[in-house]
Amino acid sequence: MSFSKKHNTAGYKFSFDIPDIFEYYDLQQLAKKYKTLDKEYRINAIYINRKGKFGHQAVLATDDELVNAPLHMTDTFKDILADSDSIGMIELGTAGFKIYAYDNEYGKQAGLEFIDLEPRKKGSKDDDVEF
Repeated sequence: MSFSKKHNTAGYKFSFDIPDIFEYYDLQQLAKKYKTLDKEYRINAIYINRKGKFGHQAVLATDDELVNAPLHMTDTFKDILADSDSIGMIELGTAGFKIYAYDNEYGKQAGLEFIDLEPRKKGSKDDDVEF
């Protein structure tokens, strides 16, 4: 990999076009929407919302919605956006996540665990090509 390819990714624009109808969810809302913690979500794009109520926060575009990532993971997502290999995996459709539940002093919480997915197949329902 070349130096320029590795480090010229800060302003990367993903090929996935986020539809205007996508709604925002946090992890708990998303788990409730699908009534399961077993669902796998494909990460199609990531951006950093710089106008969040609590500061910068990563937002993930899945196949069907926008997901506000946990605030404590913002630096992790900034690192992902600065890494051309990670961006390539997102573009291939192999990057995803699952939601898990845990308890802390504030009650039941939702966390995000990264998972590897099979690449998107051309012509599948996951393919953004329209005819």
